[in-house]
Amino acid sequence: MSRKTPFILVDVFTSRPFGGNQLAVFTDAAALSPSEMQELAHEMNFSESTFVMPPDSSGARRVRIFTPKHEMPMAGHPTVGTTWVLASRGEIALDSKSVDAMLQLGIGPVTVTVESTSGKLDFVWMAHREPEFGVKRDDRESIAEALGITAADIRDDLPIQTVSTGVPFVFVPIRTLDALAKCAPNAPALAALFKPGEPILPIYMFVANESGEFAPRSRMFAPHDGVAEDPATGGASAPFGAYAATHGLIKPAPKASFLIQQGVEMGRPSEIRVEVARKDGGALAIRIGGRCAIVGEGSMFL
Repeated sequence: MSRKTPFILVDVFTSRPFGGNQLAVFTDAAALSPSEMQELAHEMNFSESTFVMPPDSSGARRVRIFTPKHEMPMAGHPTVGTTWVLASRGEIALDSKSVDAMLQLGIGPVTVTVESTSGKLDFVWMAHREPEFGVKRDDRESIAEALGITAADIRDDLPIQTVSTGVPFVFVPIRTLDALAKCAPNAPALAALFKPGEPILPIYMFVANESGEFAPRSRMFAPHDGVAEDPATGGASAPFGAYAATHGLIKPAPKASFLIQQGVEMGRPSEIRVEVARKDGGALAIRIGGRCAIVGEGSMFL
C-alpha cells in the first residue's frame, strides 16, 4: 500500500500567486529516506524542495533542501518559504510583531524572523553567516562566451568574484539591462570555466543600477544543478550584499537596505530585500527577506 506524503506549494519572494520562486514544502518528512526525498524533489522539478522534520530537543525544526539533482546545505528561498509555511500553519506562533525562530539546515542553525501585522503573517527574514570571499577572475572573455554576451558587456570597474554565505556563487557585473536580458546559459561552456575536479559554481549576473538609486536587477544560472535559471536566489542575495558593501556599491555603516529584482526575464518577477550592517570590528551582518504566497497543497504517493 502506498504512503501519502503531504506537501504545500508556495511562491517565494512575491506577494502575488504565480510570481516569485516555486517551492514544494513536504511538511511531515520524518519517515522519508534521503533517497525518497531526492526522488520527490526530482519529481517536483522546482529549483528546490524542502523536507521538514519534527522539532529537536531545542524546539528547532530540521529542514533538508534538495534540488532536482542533489541536496543543498543551505538555500535562501527554501528557508524563507518553509518558514512562511510553518508560520501560516501556526507552528511558529505569531504572538508579537516580530518573532525569532531557529531552523537546523545543513550548515547548522539559522535564525529566521517572522513579522506580522495584527496577527497576520507579513514578512520573513533569514539571517546569513559571515561572507567568505573567493578568487577574483580575469577570464572575462570565457565567462562572456558562456553567457552568450561579449566581454564588453561585463563591467571592468568591478571584479568577477566568488562570494559565499553558505553556498558560493560567481558574481558577474553586467553593464546594461539589455545585456542582462541577452544572457543565456551554455551548460558545457559554464562547466568549462572550472578545472576538472573543482565544483561547478552557479553564476549570478547583475546590473547594479541604470539610475542614481542602488536598485539591482539580477539573474542566476545553475544548469549543473538542474536549474537552467532561477527566478529568485536568496542564497546569492546575501553574498551579493557583501559584494556590494565591499566594492563600494552601498555604504553599510550603520546599515544599508536595498531591493533586488530577479526573475523578470522568466515572467516570474521576484523581490528580495537585503539588509547589510557593519558590526563592531568591521564584520558584516546580513539578512535577506520577502513575502510569499501559498498556492496549493496535496500529497505525493510513495
